[in-house]
Amino acid sequence: MTTDLMELHPTSILSHAGPELRCVICRTAFEFRRGEAALVLRHVAYGYDFVHDGACLAAANEALFVEPGYDCAAFCRDPERRRVLGVEAAEGWMAVLANTSVPVGAAQQLRFDPLHCWVLMEHQDGSLLMEGLVRDEEWIDEPGGCEFPEAVRGQHTHLTYTSATGRPRHPNSRAA
Repeated sequence: MTTDLMELHPTSILSHAGPELRCVICRTAFEFRRGEAALVLRHVAYGYDFVHDGACLAAANEALFVEPGYDCAAFCRDPERRRVLGVEAAEGWMAVLANTSVPVGAAQQLRFDPLHCWVLMEHQDGSLLMEGLVRDEEWIDEPGGCEFPEAVRGQHTHLTYTSATGRPRHPNSRAA
């Protein structure tokens, strides 16, 4: 018997064993086990980050990115991803990305990005999906330091997730 994800409480499919995600404004860890959600923000020049609703969201909306060629709002709400409802460990998992600038017929150059964690993502259409989250250690405390491989556009395209330990893909992740 299969169960529709929408019939479950969103966090019931998680093991609750994962790294913390912190609000980009107040730096407090989100308490997903208590039903708290992390709103998804898109950084104007980099990747993604997360914020609490209310005062933190208001402060993020006022934050400026003062750099040559920008000098504008640092964050906006992501048009596809609404909020993170939980996290799960992703030890040994990697996102596989292909270099799309390679000519047809040439050997594909693949890139393997280690996952920071899996996130249970609520999309703007209300769908719930597990997505891999990449966060390089050098960007761990920087605003906009997260990446969703499935959102990568341009020279590299997300193909799938793979496990260095041979574990099967997370059962609620998007199929490749």
